[in-house]
Amino acid sequence: MSVRTTPSDRIALPTVSRYDLLLALMPIPILCGALAAMLTPASKTVALGAGGLLSALLFGYAISIAAPPTRLNGPSA
Repeated sequence: MSVRTTPSDRIALPTVSRYDLLLALMPIPILCGALAAMLTPASKTVALGAGGLLSALLFGYAISIAAPPTRLNGPSA
């Protein structure tokens, strides 16, 4: 008995890169700051400011230290 494979059998799951994870993680510190402002006596300004600062640091890391490699030759898409 032979087993036929259809094109749908060979569809791979999408891979998640490090850059996708960094983009997904950026709003989490702000959401944690908002949650902290609701659950603790800290002011909204301080809690959201701290969350925004952490998101800004994560963004700075994403564009400087963990930046995707650039193409050296050939036209960009």
